[in-house]
Amino acid sequence: MADNSENAATIAAANSMAVANYIGVAAICVVLYEYVITLGIEVDLFWGKEITGASIVFFLNRYLALAYNLVRIPAGFPPSSLTL
Repeated sequence: MADNSENAATIAAANSMAVANYIGVAAICVVLYEYVITLGIEVDLFWGKEITGASIVFFLNRYLALAYNLVRIPAGFPPSSLTL
């Protein structure tokens, strides 16, 4: 009986981790989508203008967050989920 409860706990933990991975990937996709749809506005408002402290803060805030999310993408796809 102990084996069945251990197996059930392992399956529940794996299921929980899979759901967390799916939610994480969905969040990253939403962030990337937001970057794509607002790029035109960003170009109009910031690119080609004089560099100020506010624009530096804007670019750091925007592109450090983008880099962080791009680095996290492979973590959402563990090797075991890529097998058929």
